[in-house]
Amino acid sequence: MRRIAIAVLSIASYVGVAQAEPVPLGQEPEASQAKKEPNPCSDQVAASLQKLRKSSWFRMNSNMLTENGPSTMEVDYILPDRMHQKVTNTLTKKSSEIILVGREAWSRQGEGSWTPMPANIAGQLQTQVQESVLAEQKDVGAYTCNGKTKIDGHDVMSYRLESELAKGETIKNQTYRMFYVDVMTGLPVSNALLVPGRDDKPVFKTSYTFPLDLKIEPPKDVVPPAPAASPAPAPAQGATSDTGK
Repeated sequence: MRRIAIAVLSIASYVGVAQAEPVPLGQEPEASQAKKEPNPCSDQVAASLQKLRKSSWFRMNSNMLTENGPSTMEVDYILPDRMHQKVTNTLTKKSSEIILVGREAWSRQGEGSWTPMPANIAGQLQTQVQESVLAEQKDVGAYTCNGKTKIDGHDVMSYRLESELAKGETIKNQTYRMFYVDVMTGLPVSNALLVPGRDDKPVFKTSYTFPLDLKIEPPKDVVPPAPAASPAPAPAQGATSDTGK
């Protein structure tokens, strides 16, 4: 399935977390110059994502299956340049975090101390947030409208992403993505990657919320990175060992 990954994918790899299924804000446009037929359903999904990008803050909670087992991921955004991500392995309870504030970033494992991330990596994270979260996608894909339903008691409009069969997939096991939009606000509520017949056990699921008390500040308990070990000096020419031999 064609998709773009939000910055959290590469971020997770920087702190040793297993690669996760991407959280899409849209899909990369194809390199085709042919004029596409109007699709009101795709337009509604695009409008919802654009509204999300224009919000001042939001939180994404994801459940996913990774190569190291099931994991959860919580990502807070205060736009345009603040992010706090925490990824936790559901089985081992091991976690890793990243905080990004402007051009600075910090990471930690578990409940350990925070350490500054190299300036080049912090710059890459900032660029990824700009390109993957803030930049508008030109093509979100071919969605079909699946009507109104309810999620957690809220009325939502549901949309299914139509896609071509991937290598090794058949109609019976082809994964598909569902996207849900709040009827009242027009904001995204959830998106999920599903397998036919197992709709209650998504391969990947993200929920969007907008906590009023969301804050992202630089961490206080920051420990400077350990200095690189200096190489041992080479022995002077002609020096003898202290064994006397």
